[in-house]
Amino acid sequence: MKKRSLLLFCLCFCVGAACSLQHKKAVGADADAYGCKVSAGYIYSSVRGQCLRPWEEGIALSSVKLMSSRAYVILSADGTAAELFWAFGPSVLLKRAFNEQGPYWQKDQVRLERLPEGWRLYEEGRLLFRADNPPQE
Repeated sequence: MKKRSLLLFCLCFCVGAACSLQHKKAVGADADAYGCKVSAGYIYSSVRGQCLRPWEEGIALSSVKLMSSRAYVILSADGTAAELFWAFGPSVLLKRAFNEQGPYWQKDQVRLERLPEGWRLYEEGRLLFRADNPPQE
């Protein structure tokens, strides 16, 4: 009787362990629909057509109000489009145009400007983020 109970316990334990392993994801097995490893910080960029980390490959913009908040801009290879990654929502695709001050990228009320002094990001006409050019020596 003891052998049978021990055998039944071992069998239930092994089956339970196998079932729990089937439901757990392996570390790094969190790819999104594009195959980007989200847990490693990769996100799909529409303008580049690849997975990337915006803080490594993008233009870093600092918030003018919140010291720890950042936005990142990824430019397409030809510069005609920009993709904005920020904490205010999903990424935003901006299209390039020109004015007397230089190029800018815009979609609806979101506008990214490349000025002689650096980058500026506006929403509804309010400056939210900026990146100044480094000082010239």
